[in-house]
Amino acid sequence: MKYFKGALLCASAIALSGAMTAHAQQDDSERKLSTVTVTGSLIQGTPEDAALPVDVLTADDLRLQGSPSALDMIKSLPVSSGVLGDTNQFDGRAQGSEGSGTVNLRGLGASRTLVLLDGKRLAPNPFAFAGNGSVDTNILPLAAIGRIEVLKDGAAATYGSDAVAGVVNFITRNDFEGFELSGDYKYVDGSDGDYKIAAVGGWNVGTANFLLAAGYQHRSELAATERDWAVRDYLDNPQGGWSLVGNPGAFLPVAFVGGVPTPVQGVTRDPACGNFAGTPLFSGATPVCGFQFTPYDNITEEEKRYQVFGKASFELTEKHNLSLQAFYSSTEVPKIAFSPSFPPVGGASSPTADASLIPGQFFVPVTNPGFQTLIAQNPGLVSPAAQGAFMIATRPLGYGGNALAGGRGSERSMREYEHYRISAELKGELTESINYTASLTTGSQTGRRTNEDTVVNRYALALRGLGGFGCNVAANTPGQNGCLWFNPFSNALPQNMVTGATNPNYNSAAGNSLDVLDFILEDSFTEQEIKLTVIEAVLDGQLPITLGNGNIGWAFGGQYREEEFDRQYNDIANLNVTPCIATVTTGTTTCAQPVGALGFLAGSRPLNASQDVVALFGELSLPFTENFNAQLAARYEDYGGDIGSTFDPKLSLRWQIAEPLALRASVGTTFRGPALTQVATGSVTSLQNVGGTFRAVDIAGNPGLKPESALTYNVGGILRTGNFRMTLDYWNFDFDDSVVTEPVASMVSAMFPNGAAGANNCGNPTFAGLEARFTFTGACALGNVSRLSTQYTNGPNIKTSGIDLSADYTFEDVVRAGLDVEVGFAGSHVLEYDVGEVSVEGIVVGQPFSAVGFLNFQTIATPLPETKFEAYINGSTDNINARLTARYIGEYQDQRAVLFDVPNTATGTSVLTPQGRTIDSFVSYDATVVWSLPYDTTVSFSVENILDTDPPFARLELNYDPFTGDAIGRTFKIGFTKRFGAGS
Repeated sequence: MKYFKGALLCASAIALSGAMTAHAQQDDSERKLSTVTVTGSLIQGTPEDAALPVDVLTADDLRLQGSPSALDMIKSLPVSSGVLGDTNQFDGRAQGSEGSGTVNLRGLGASRTLVLLDGKRLAPNPFAFAGNGSVDTNILPLAAIGRIEVLKDGAAATYGSDAVAGVVNFITRNDFEGFELSGDYKYVDGSDGDYKIAAVGGWNVGTANFLLAAGYQHRSELAATERDWAVRDYLDNPQGGWSLVGNPGAFLPVAFVGGVPTPVQGVTRDPACGNFAGTPLFSGATPVCGFQFTPYDNITEEEKRYQVFGKASFELTEKHNLSLQAFYSSTEVPKIAFSPSFPPVGGASSPTADASLIPGQFFVPVTNPGFQTLIAQNPGLVSPAAQGAFMIATRPLGYGGNALAGGRGSERSMREYEHYRISAELKGELTESINYTASLTTGSQTGRRTNEDTVVNRYALALRGLGGFGCNVAANTPGQNGCLWFNPFSNALPQNMVTGATNPNYNSAAGNSLDVLDFILEDSFTEQEIKLTVIEAVLDGQLPITLGNGNIGWAFGGQYREEEFDRQYNDIANLNVTPCIATVTTGTTTCAQPVGALGFLAGSRPLNASQDVVALFGELSLPFTENFNAQLAARYEDYGGDIGSTFDPKLSLRWQIAEPLALRASVGTTFRGPALTQVATGSVTSLQNVGGTFRAVDIAGNPGLKPESALTYNVGGILRTGNFRMTLDYWNFDFDDSVVTEPVASMVSAMFPNGAAGANNCGNPTFAGLEARFTFTGACALGNVSRLSTQYTNGPNIKTSGIDLSADYTFEDVVRAGLDVEVGFAGSHVLEYDVGEVSVEGIVVGQPFSAVGFLNFQTIATPLPETKFEAYINGSTDNINARLTARYIGEYQDQRAVLFDVPNTATGTSVLTPQGRTIDSFVSYDATVVWSLPYDTTVSFSVENILDTDPPFARLELNYDPFTGDAIGRTFKIGFTKRFGAGS
């Protein structure tokens, strides 16, 4: 790559010294759609079939497809994979950002696709995978969008950081006059359906033009239990939302011998397990009660979105124009459904204010009313010598639901996002031969989220009858004088909230009050904000140098970007305020492991950081002949400090060999600077699967990160003759220094190669650094992992390549009935996606692997089917358009061989569970009819997933892959558009 940069350095220097912008290239007269200025060049007038591979989707294109949501449109793109937007709370790359969406070109990661609005940057989503720089596509003002341009090639030489895999540019309507009202409703079986409404107005006042658009979208909750494939028995899918920590749970009866708690019998399951609620399972040889949390979860959450967008353009003089934009968007996810409670990791702190707390344990005395009821209802279950019990593999709330939340008992959390952006652009002529454009854009996105969790020491006190905000713990009067009991046994549960079954052993006198639940559960609150300000200036014109088909066009510009990040927590989640488990009960702020007072989510620290970037860039347009032209671009960006700077050139060529056939090619380097949160000190916490159980995983910033860089090239052709058009492109990306998070699954596998049993690497001096990344409750063992520390790092080399193909043909005036029929195809096939080895603390934790055609669970890659395409047939008359679309996603493999080849012993017997190794291919069919009525009124009818095909089975929590699959099933949608005035 360094050699390539040197080879292009001289040519790029020309771009920086002469720089550019040039003439529009005219489209063939046979082309039905007019040429548009597309993304990928500073040169205006570049058509879709120029040197760069650009797809253009107009508002009319989307209307003929049934006006899909931004998420549906992005997931259907053949060049996009591993997309966030559907509920995917169980994957660390999606946690905490529910309600937001991404676009992920080439499967290279959402942060490597630059998303623009009218060619200008948007503030990133502060919650997207710990603030990695990706933009939330759900905030975009859909009502104002006139077209979407997808550049499928690296474009850092033009746009700077993040445009590694390409650019998606959402472009708003221009010169719109009149008023337009539109809306639609989608029927979704099992939910209240989805609907949206939008209004757009545009008008001219003299030489000024104004546009105002507003929209509202509503997505309804769809519970996992509304789809029979989403909740399965344990042996159908042991990874299908099953936890070994439940309620009903298991307990270890103990007596105190010389003041030391001593077991008087083995670990004992609650007798309701397998009868009233739960599935009898084993953790090694220990009996536990399996709990399935996914019946409490949703396939889609309720989401409410609002957008207001306005812009105005003014002709100040004949040579100078001013454009202003303002944009506000809000997303509310008011009640995300989670498990009724999370399982506490570890146990109570060392005793200080209350000598009854036993360090590292949740102890229930025999005097607990629930324990008394359990013994009375089950003679012989508990040894008479027992003075209490340690709760083993038990969570506070499980199959009985969370009474504080109501409904079906799911714990309820929320997500909120607010985005604003304002922009001003002044452009015109400096001289007769030099034009200018100067712009200022500033905006921010703020994200807020809550999650309810167990306060560890309060839970421990309530088990002892010392719960409640009015309890004087020092007085030690369990269950009296304002002190409350918490009953962890099944006799506290009135019913099974999943099955609706009544508990025959329920004892209302031993039930848990709302007051005690309110005491032990508390909301963790996080607010994060990213502000982005961009100042840019560009000069362009033509050099007095003529080539075979005209003068050399040039442009030269500079850009300044400032990004600020702020993260705040409420007191219970803020380690600066509540650093210790015991802080909430004793006030102490000194402890060996400052992980906070919460049992599962753990705490973090506030962070405030900023970063600025300076860039210079240029471009040349070289019209060598009428049939052969070239574009040369280069960009220099300086991040300052330890990150440093980067210089990236790019060369693009187009050769019209003959009238119907043109070849195009591009080659260049591209880069992505580390996101601000990736280099800032401090960390954020995610929840990821560690040894079959979700555990807290800290992701720390790394000030030593360098920009990642890539050599990219594209070679393709355009064939167009008559009503036939085809494009074929080969693309290739070769990365160095990819910025990634250290892979959790690889770190766990390297530390514990034999899983929960057998010899592992605990105590091995070679693995001392890796072992130090793990926090254990007890000895070093997989089952004792309570927390894992990771960080961002410059990771493995990545090389990917593939082929894009699109073609369409129009049959005009079929059977002389005024019917035009168009057939088309667009697809992408990934040839390779090779990832190099990954090292952590000097240990190779991940061997090189191929990601193409694999699920890539907990690796640095997202799910990546080899092949993805869509084909359609479209018929249109003067007032009716009908379209049938078929979409195909190829099969791919789950790479976790241990799930399929090693017998599962959790049920007490040895059982192979080979199902799900192959995630089958998926084919769906959508149909839309659009009918133009009198009085500028249009109605549309759509059926999506006509055959009601279920998503392919995957060994994941909801039994499908949310990054890739469609979980909704068959839907029916009706929509309308009414125009008043001139229209657009």
